[in-house]
Parts: sequence; structure tokens; C-alpha cells
Amino acid sequence: MNENQEESGFDFIRLVFVYISRRLNVSHLLYFFVFITFDVGDAVTATVMMDSKGLGAEYNIIIQYIYYNYGLAGLITAKLWLIIVPLMVASTMVKGSFWLINGILSALIIFGIMATRANIQEISGLPHMSPMEINTIYLIMLFLFGFAGMVIDDYSEHKAKNFLYGQMKDPP
Repeated sequence: MNENQEESGFDFIRLVFVYISRRLNVSHLLYFFVFITFDVGDAVTATVMMDSKGLGAEYNIIIQYIYYNYGLAGLITAKLWLIIVPLMVASTMVKGSFWLINGILSALIIFGIMATRANIQEISGLPHMSPMEINTIYLIMLFLFGFAGMVIDDYSEHKAKNFLYGQMKDPP
């Protein structure tokens, strides 16, 4: 391989990274982290926990049912379709909800981390937060982050309208 071929290979890789970096935004990264923590992390550790400690070790009976009947792939798919896909649809349908959706995604990431950690601690036989504590913290964060997102979205929309009206000669 000569030097020109190596440079063209590096140019192609650089071009791909530049394209990806320009197309990604905060929401894309948050969706990815929700997928990793809430979907895959929690599902895999819950599966290991149910395999080692029995099906009853899982607090959520819906998760027990899905895992018992469909396995790990079914569990990951169900969590994907029940949580992430509706959020993606909502974020594309409601244009003024950027920070609200990001707040919900952030709460899901923290929830996924807490659930994954509790599953690992249960597998290891270590004390951990109860599912009720984790769910309570999640609901509080969901409310706080969602409310903060709505406030930021409203402020951004108000600021944009004021800017547009300032540009017009005869506001409505």
C-alpha cells in the first residue's frame, strides 16, 4: 500500500467522523445512553439475576413474564418498544419539546444506572436500594427534569417569538 492510498483511507474515515459529528445532537446521545443503561444494562443484569436467583428475584412481574416467555432478546425488544420508541415519536411530533424530552431521557438514564446497579448488587449478595426506592427517585427526577425541560422550552419559544416580533415592522 502506498502513501496516497493510506491518506485516502484516513481522509475517508475523517470524512465519516465529521459527517456523524455534524448530524448528532444532545438528544441522539441521550437516546444512545438510555438504550445502553435502561434497555441493555438493566435487561442483561436482570436476566443474570433471574437466572442465578430465580424468576422471583425480579420485582416487576411484567419483566418476569417477558423474560420467561421470550428471553433476553424479547426483554430488550419490549423495553425498546415500550419506552424508547414512544419517546422518539413524541420528540418528532411535538417540535417545541426538545428540553422536555431531554429531561425525560436524562431521568431514564439515571433510572437505568440505578436499576443496573441494584441488579448487580443483588447478584453479588450485597445490600441495595429497594425497587420502591429506585422507582420513587425515578418519579421525582422525571417530574423535576420534565418540569425544568418544559420551563426551558417555554422560555426558548417566548424568546424566539420576541426576537421575531422585534424584526417585524408591524407586530400582530
